[in-house]
Amino acid sequence: MKPLTIPARMIIAGLAIAGVAAYFLSSSPAAGDQAATIEIDASKKFQTMRGWEATLDLPDNEKAGLLLEAGDAIFDKAADDLGINRLRLEIRSGAESRARSWDRYQRGELTYKEWRPYRYATENDNSDPNVIDWSGFDFSEIDQMIEQQVEPMRARLAARGEKLFVNLCYVAFTKQITNGRYIHGDPEEYAEFILATSLHIREKYGFDPDSWEVILEPDNVPDWTPRLVGRAIVATERRLAQHGFKANFVAPSTASTAKAIGYIDAIAGVKGAMDHVSELSYHRYHKATAANVNAIARKGEKFGKPTSMLELWFGRADSRVLFEDLTVGNASAFQGRTLFGHFDVNRTETGAISVNYRKEVAENRQVFKYVHDKAVRIEAHAAQKSATPVAFINPDGAMIVAIRTSGPMQLTFAGLKPGDYEISYASGKQIVSTARHLTVGDDGKGEATMPAAGVMTIAGVVPHAANRK
Repeated sequence: MKPLTIPARMIIAGLAIAGVAAYFLSSSPAAGDQAATIEIDASKKFQTMRGWEATLDLPDNEKAGLLLEAGDAIFDKAADDLGINRLRLEIRSGAESRARSWDRYQRGELTYKEWRPYRYATENDNSDPNVIDWSGFDFSEIDQMIEQQVEPMRARLAARGEKLFVNLCYVAFTKQITNGRYIHGDPEEYAEFILATSLHIREKYGFDPDSWEVILEPDNVPDWTPRLVGRAIVATERRLAQHGFKANFVAPSTASTAKAIGYIDAIAGVKGAMDHVSELSYHRYHKATAANVNAIARKGEKFGKPTSMLELWFGRADSRVLFEDLTVGNASAFQGRTLFGHFDVNRTETGAISVNYRKEVAENRQVFKYVHDKAVRIEAHAAQKSATPVAFINPDGAMIVAIRTSGPMQLTFAGLKPGDYEISYASGKQIVSTARHLTVGDDGKGEATMPAAGVMTIAGVVPHAANRK
């Protein structure tokens, strides 16, 4: 075991207070500080990761232009530093319509208030769900999202030798409809709509969605029942398969964590539906107790499906939530914000644009950045409640250990894979990387000092591997 020693000049540059940096250099805790031992067991394996997700969106306010102007900086930071590798691409039910409301809204012919009721109202393309009349669909909104956000992120992930995961998500908040009909409560009409959208994406942009999220928050849509979600899966899988799509459905994506449990059972009650579900998803807006999160994990075990926490916005999905979803919910994917929502974007007095992480993002980055697609979570445990660890083995063999602490803490590790490790941490918005590696010998032991409440990451370094730097 080698104690960690770090040149102070490399630390102070990333700190607001020099005293915090000096603390971090010490391998011994100050009087009154806490200590924790992190025990890792790589023989005990849990979920395989499927992505750090963000929703594609653009605010309907004056910030939209500034965000698009800062797009390159945002995409660079999201892909290369934050670790976002999965996007939720939404298609509104109102895309089956000849009203062309999105184009009219973009041209200024409709105000936001006037456009809003059009978003989910449907107009049937024809009376036969087995025959697509392309003139009855309007994909201008999803095209804009793909061209402005998906394609730049696809290019950046490809440059890293990685593939962007695209989760196509159907949205139908029908309570907003003031004039018009809603036809997608018929599973065959729904299936036609999803097939038309998928074919459009394939033919225009050259890629297929990696998954299909059946409906966003069906518990907020009176037209949808838990059983209808299952029936829609069966009908849509049949239509997609006829055109060569390998359907992987994500469901139920309820706003209420508790309601997801009943929805999962209802989906399983529809013959053939669960066969095509690739993730059991939930949101955390209501009744998001640890018990409910764990109950979803147990459903995942019962049906042999990974789980995913796919929405808790507005800064509420902090590191406490992330660690709970990973360790209690066995979540294989996680979403805390929209893509642009991860960043505070402002124009400075000089006219330059600043792009910085929002309040909880820096700590979550300590997991997102280092834990790669298809990483496998392994056992990590601390007897002390003031330290919560989570550990993974990346596809390249690197061991990653992240520890959430309630305050300054001396950390001792047992069970680390022998080799070199990079050490970094975040406390609030502040991110600090150390200048030297921690070297672990055959005894699997190591030490590090966390100077404040936050998240520390011990990231294994694999020689000649393309790691996130």
